Amino acid sequence: MQKKFIHSVLAGALLLAYPAQAQLNKVFDDIFTRALFTDFQATGTLVHQNHFKNAADAASKNLTPALNSLIARNVSSFPLPATSTGLTFDFAAGKVLDVSESGGPILGETAQTLGKGKFNLGLNYTWLNMSRLRGLNTRDLRFTFVHEDVLLPGLGDSENESDVLDLFLDLDVNANIFAAFGTYGITKNLDLGVAIPLINLSLNVDALAVVNSFTFANLGEANHRYNDSRTNPDLNKEFAAHESASGLGDIGLRLKYSFLQGAGVDMAALLDVRLPTGDEKNFFGTGETNTRLSWIASKKIQSFSPHLNLGYERRGAGLDSDQLEVALGFAQKLVPGINFAVEFLGEFDLNKDEVYRFFDKDFEPIFEQNKLTGASHERHIDLTNVARRDNDNTLSAAFGFRAAPSENFLILGNVLVALNDGGLRATVAPTFGMTVNF
Repeated sequence: MQKKFIHSVLAGALLLAYPAQAQLNKVFDDIFTRALFTDFQATGTLVHQNHFKNAADAASKNLTPALNSLIARNVSSFPLPATSTGLTFDFAAGKVLDVSESGGPILGETAQTLGKGKFNLGLNYTWLNMSRLRGLNTRDLRFTFVHEDVLLPGLGDSENESDVLDLFLDLDVNANIFAAFGTYGITKNLDLGVAIPLINLSLNVDALAVVNSFTFANLGEANHRYNDSRTNPDLNKEFAAHESASGLGDIGLRLKYSFLQGAGVDMAALLDVRLPTGDEKNFFGTGETNTRLSWIASKKIQSFSPHLNLGYERRGAGLDSDQLEVALGFAQKLVPGINFAVEFLGEFDLNKDEVYRFFDKDFEPIFEQNKLTGASHERHIDLTNVARRDNDNTLSAAFGFRAAPSENFLILGNVLVALNDGGLRATVAPTFGMTVNF
């Protein structure tokens, strides 16, 4: 894990020097097409080579968009740093203000605004190793494909129809996200912020296709195989893809208005708009504008600062449900210049029709009756080992700190930890940041 993290940081450091060239959204489609159609060897005619083409078409229609959307959603929706923390400038006085007390949450928001004419800026780096899909390690993903129904309705009246193909995807996805951000106080109670993410994403697939050949086991000749020998067939084949791309992500524009201060609990509203500036073909964005409106409540009790955020996010892309979002946490000053923050984050899907199901039949098993022997039995074929869900709600905890070693230098560290198995996500996502007075 430590070695992979160091390599990811180094790769991300080259982000601007090597712009995006690949089209990562074609990787899965290429593997499904090769494994299920183009790399099969013909047997006399092309008829057997075509018997899994329907499965290849179904994978292109269902699996590829689902996998692509999972990655793009994860990258584009990763939480940006809070708007009102960082290095604060007073243009009128020409100096830094209160940097030694800079604190507050790392990812959530307080009702605090900067004040008219004040400005902060910073840079954060986050590493995402998206290694879990609904609790399953992405290295262990399996999808199973059945033969075309070529004769009478229902599988089993031809020995060829009993051949089944398993594809073990062995997927590894890593993202380095550099977010440059700044916030300006338009009035005493109104802040305008911008966040510009730069992304380096690597997609590594070492897939293994395995033909479970009924024809070879029972007839001694394999009609579906990856070489030209029916009696000495190659029933396994590897399909590898190692691609990476770098570029601009979805730019965030944020407007925060504090409408209640000094009345026990401070309150504010935050409008966060993610513009579709990221290249959808390389998963830097979803290709749609996403808008989040949040209500914020916070309070400062001596050195203890709790906060609560409730938000609704409208997400425009297909297979990307609108969400209810919650952030609850606190910041605690440990010593002057060092603050510790704890947050609990929740994202709850509101439209079950946008949840990833991967197959049209919603994971319904396929039953096969062996009509060759007349035996009355059913064969259960599980199409995937990914859990069936009607939502991909996510729960996370964040633990971080902010420290001000000098008047013009602020640093932060944060770890986001997954608390449940929803969606495609990193088990642990570290973030580091700094703000300096130039």
